[in-house]
Amino acid sequence: MKRSSTIPPMLAALAGGVLGGWIVHPSAGGVIAGLVLGLIAAGAIVRLDVRPAVALPILAGTLAGAFIGRMIVRLLCLPASCGGLEIAAAALTGIGALFGVGLVVVLVTRSFEEHQQRLMDSARARAELPEDQE
Repeated sequence: MKRSSTIPPMLAALAGGVLGGWIVHPSAGGVIAGLVLGLIAAGAIVRLDVRPAVALPILAGTLAGAFIGRMIVRLLCLPASCGGLEIAAAALTGIGALFGVGLVVVLVTRSFEEHQQRLMDSARARAELPEDQE
């Protein structure tokens, strides 16, 4: 059994996949396609040992990007006339949001980790100084 910290992001990936499938194409086919992508994302989260602090914001940003892309095309087209373009726009903006949000989240997380490491190194160095040098 996997450790408990991977279960919430895995469930979020599955739910996000279903929601994303519904956003891209509101039908059973869209939901099934989203479920498959959610399963792939959940497998990647476990296999790559991605932390929830990284996985969940990326998932939310990807869903938001897909939704925005679909809505822009829907607003520009006549009702029920651009189904294929809506799917393509949702996929492209979702992929763009995936990479954009993913890059920002990873860089911010890495920056926070480096800052924490410097604080720990600084505290350790102060603890090793003799009392007359403080």
